[in-house]
Amino acid sequence: MKKLALLSILAVLISGVAILTRVQASNPKRQPLAASLQDEDEAFACNNRTLQGVYGLTISGTRPAPPPPSGTPNYVPGTIEQLIGVGTRTFDGQGNFSQVTNEKGSLSGILFPNRALQGTYSVSPDCSGTTTLNIPGLPFPIVYDIVVVRHGREFHSIVASPQAVMVSTSGQRVD
Repeated sequence: MKKLALLSILAVLISGVAILTRVQASNPKRQPLAASLQDEDEAFACNNRTLQGVYGLTISGTRPAPPPPSGTPNYVPGTIEQLIGVGTRTFDGQGNFSQVTNEKGSLSGILFPNRALQGTYSVSPDCSGTTTLNIPGLPFPIVYDIVVVRHGREFHSIVASPQAVMVSTSGQRVD
């Protein structure tokens, strides 16, 4: 029984190698498919121009709940709440961005519709970087760590500061 199982595994491995060999042989450049993509990525270096244009955003995470605009809250302001949102962010390719978002907190229920915000960004050659978002009324900026992927067609970020905020943002180029 063990011999039959070993022979079956060996047959599967041999057929897999044969298929891979045929795929590589049909490649006109005669190099593995992964190697050509890897070579292309290794030659790519990011900078601020890598992010340029309009990106669709998804926002998700937790934050301290803000005080309500009026009335007595049914929660203690500052209690951690879930946050979700969508919007667009427009990068200018020179280190500045503007965004319009719609965000909602689970505890506060506060919806910030079409909230226009601005900030700055910096992208390093290894495609990592930071964004700094300025929110009117907050005495400090929100600083994100960011990674640019797919040659600037997407980015992903997480809040680095303030530490009480655990929000991630992802963007995909739409224009």
